[in-house]
Amino acid sequence: MRGSLVRLVGDCGDADIYGTGGQAKELGDVMRTSRSDTFALDAVPTVLGGAGAVVPATLSLTLGTPASFGAFTPGVAKEYTAATTANVISTAGDATLTVSDPGHLAKGTFALPEPLRVSIAPATGGPRSPTRRWDITFRQAIGATDAVRTGAYTRSLTFTLSTTTP
Repeated sequence: MRGSLVRLVGDCGDADIYGTGGQAKELGDVMRTSRSDTFALDAVPTVLGGAGAVVPATLSLTLGTPASFGAFTPGVAKEYTAATTANVISTAGDATLTVSDPGHLAKGTFALPEPLRVSIAPATGGPRSPTRRWDITFRQAIGATDAVRTGAYTRSLTFTLSTTTP
């Protein structure tokens, strides 16, 4: 604190070591092995410090293994279900995962009559968590009289992770 007394002890000698303006004098052979002085402080040095960090804007989406319905059975009315996951890393508090219009599963130009349905639900992590897993469920209804053809039915979908708050 201002006006506090500070005792300095060191190997500075016993002579008058300060000249005008606070400059030290050349003492040569007059030095002794130890000396102590008491000084009054006019100002206390203050150093401001702290710590900080920067978090970059992050939106990361990784899809799990592709979902598979297995084999469709012709002539049997059934709703088939398949699932996958999406892993999301986001520094935005309001990140939203959406999917494009799923349309219809198709084999070439032949499409199934019922549309593919997709639902997305959070599985882990709350809205404030930067890491969340989402469950993605696909449903495909096949009617007993729906025509199905031999081969693989597919549909490409676009999943979008977005935010309005960076």
